[in-house]
Amino acid sequence: MTVFDRATERRGDAMGAKVSIGDFAVMTSLSRKALRHYHDIGILEPAHVDPYTGYRFYDTSQVDHAHIIRRFRSLGMSIPDIKALLSTDDAAARAEIITTHLEQMEVQLQQTRDTVGALRELLSPVRAAAHVDIRREPPLAVWSVSATIETAEIDTWFGVALGRLRDVVAAAAGVDCAIVPGGLYNRALFLENRGDATLFVAAPQSADPPEGVRAEVLPAAEYAVLTHPGAHNEGIDRSYGALGTYVNERLISHPGPIREHYLGGTSSAPATFTATEICWPILRTTAPPV
Repeated sequence: MTVFDRATERRGDAMGAKVSIGDFAVMTSLSRKALRHYHDIGILEPAHVDPYTGYRFYDTSQVDHAHIIRRFRSLGMSIPDIKALLSTDDAAARAEIITTHLEQMEVQLQQTRDTVGALRELLSPVRAAAHVDIRREPPLAVWSVSATIETAEIDTWFGVALGRLRDVVAAAAGVDCAIVPGGLYNRALFLENRGDATLFVAAPQSADPPEGVRAEVLPAAEYAVLTHPGAHNEGIDRSYGALGTYVNERLISHPGPIREHYLGGTSSAPATFTATEICWPILRTTAPPV
């Protein structure tokens, strides 16, 4: 019998003893403030409230119920999920709620590990110098999808735009193939958390873009380029910091949009990249070598 079954059984048992809120707090490790809050939101109501004094009394059969609430709250489960968990007798429904929360905890745990790793790197007294290439990108005919977005929306927008470009390129080529997408990001996205973003791929030959996709030619430009290894969300801020430091200490920064190239995607995993080229626009004071 699970703790949920015991809690359900005891809720239906009228033989429990009534206890004061003070004793119940000691029995459950829930404070008076927490018990009052849980009463107000309807997930742990007292067995009896004195109509004259307002004193709350609980039943000993509610102890397991209270322990469930406290433990899941300590694990970060939301009040609505706890309420759903306690209101159902369906074991499958309870398992789904708990499994979903465990998956969220695993994601948060990985994010915490990544953050700890980044902090240790920041505290390290020795850091490898950033490897930066100076590159002249020639004019490039592309198909592109653009939008003005909030920074918080960029991941969702990126996924939709990438899927759209992948579909139209596959339709034009007649076969599902891997593409090497790139992005252009206006400085306003970094300064104001809102700005223009463009995702592009090299234009297929002898094909016209469908509605919603633009055919354009990216002009030639000079860039300082740093290749960030791994996924885009794995410490790319450090790579941006290293590249920006290099540019501003050794070169002349250009205020144009930041360009990125996403490497390593496959036809089976088009949004999984092994590296990102960050291209910082620069001004050159001498002509590039022929």
